[in-house]
Amino acid sequence: MSYYQTIYNRLRKHGLTQAGALGMLGNFDCESNCEPNRLQGDFSPYRSASKQYVYDVTIGRIDRDRFSNDKKGFGLYQLTFPTRKRGYYDFWKQSGKALDDAELQCDYAIKEMPSESPGLLDELKTSNDLYQCVRDICLRFERPAVNNVDARFQAANRIKSQIDLNPEPGPDPPVPPEPPTPPTPPTQTETFWPPRTIDFHCTDWPEVTVLGALLYCRGYLNYAAGAWNDEVTDAVKEFQRDSDLASDGCVGSATWSKLLSMEKE
Repeated sequence: MSYYQTIYNRLRKHGLTQAGALGMLGNFDCESNCEPNRLQGDFSPYRSASKQYVYDVTIGRIDRDRFSNDKKGFGLYQLTFPTRKRGYYDFWKQSGKALDDAELQCDYAIKEMPSESPGLLDELKTSNDLYQCVRDICLRFERPAVNNVDARFQAANRIKSQIDLNPEPGPDPPVPPEPPTPPTPPTQTETFWPPRTIDFHCTDWPEVTVLGALLYCRGYLNYAAGAWNDEVTDAVKEFQRDSDLASDGCVGSATWSKLLSMEKE
């Protein structure tokens, strides 16, 4: 499903010019393919890890603190930094909408833009220069490791040819009140059980040590790996194939369940 039109319409209702909305879309597309449930590193055909992540956050298996600090990019523009993910979590909880609602993520981008990138929102509401909008969103708001501005500009132009640039006007999206400051939780030792969803990005997480030991015990590794490497990826995929699971190299709840319940053959 393409969210291009939904995202474009929402951004336009926030007052962005055509160039401003398309600039956001070009950046979103390079970050997540404009998929609001996209989890960093999930390249599986059915986005199984992304769907599992959304489910785990929604039911509370991944709580606010873990969601904020897991260093996994999420959503249309791959929120990663703890303060930004924490802000989105509170925004989502207050909204009553789904965690992966595309319009909600557009609303949050508009909400946080003035503090993250002063002056940018005003530019996107007045500028008709598509390349400049794409460039400034990339450099001042997204701030990726690689400033691939030209690729984002190409994406914006491709999307421009696929959507209705003059949708029917509708009511402006509501501006929710600022969420209350949550109480500071008591200091306690962080736990990691049940284990989190992990993949090759989680090089030295505690769960990787457990994973390495389990794969070794079941004969998929020749040693108990304590850090993620290519051998661990290959072993995970082989185990998933043998267990009739999606062989995506991502260890979510289904793979953990099989690893913890199966006896070595």
